[in-house]
Amino acid sequence: MTPGPIPPQTRFLAHDLDTPGSEELAEAVFRALPAPERERVLRLHRPSDRTRSLVARWLARRAASDLVGEPWTALRLARHADGRPRVEAHPELSLSIAHSGRYTMAAVAVGAVVGIDTEQVSRVAALPDSTFLTPAERAALRPATEEHRAALWVLKEAAVKLTGEGLRGGLRRIGFEPQGECLPYVARTPYTPAEFRAVRLRGGYVAAVGVSSGTPPQRPEFVGGPAPTADERAQGHHEEPEPHIWRSVN
Repeated sequence: MTPGPIPPQTRFLAHDLDTPGSEELAEAVFRALPAPERERVLRLHRPSDRTRSLVARWLARRAASDLVGEPWTALRLARHADGRPRVEAHPELSLSIAHSGRYTMAAVAVGAVVGIDTEQVSRVAALPDSTFLTPAERAALRPATEEHRAALWVLKEAAVKLTGEGLRGGLRRIGFEPQGECLPYVARTPYTPAEFRAVRLRGGYVAAVGVSSGTPPQRPEFVGGPAPTADERAQGHHEEPEPHIWRSVN
């Protein structure tokens, strides 16, 4: 008997960079990365951006590892021609990465395409409605909480990541229909046949995840260390850069 299709599965992982040990985690990930990825990280000018990038790469590998059963250090990240991230040698996987302020996150799906985003509510509050809201949304959001408004922003960002279109077409043409008034809630859009979920994060942030098939995760799973073991590092590569090198290289 031919086995049926694998049901869609999604791993949605996040890390709070305010967590003690985040710098040590980033340092360990840096040592485990292959040289080309380390070079890309070092091109980032700000140490905080390097830390976010390192932790995001680790989260992406962790999520993919959970789905394919390979050590995270054995997995490699690359990009599609349109710039979307992907997991090398695993075309069955869909990958999306997001970070803002204290949060970095990654989602990997099999049997579905995934898109995620996160943002600080106060940053979205500074944007005029005309930047990203449809006329119908603007009418429905009067009066609107800043959190609900920010949720629409991350939902739209997650949607254009899911389709691979990015911000080229703008966000004002993408209208969302939230299935509720208070976070968390499910939302859908005529823009793409997918289901999305918006959630609240601590410290004044919101996040969204969308999947083209199946049900989106309830919320991100927050993970921290432990740092990779010596054996895990050996599976990645054998060069040992100086500790904290990404904090000082400009």
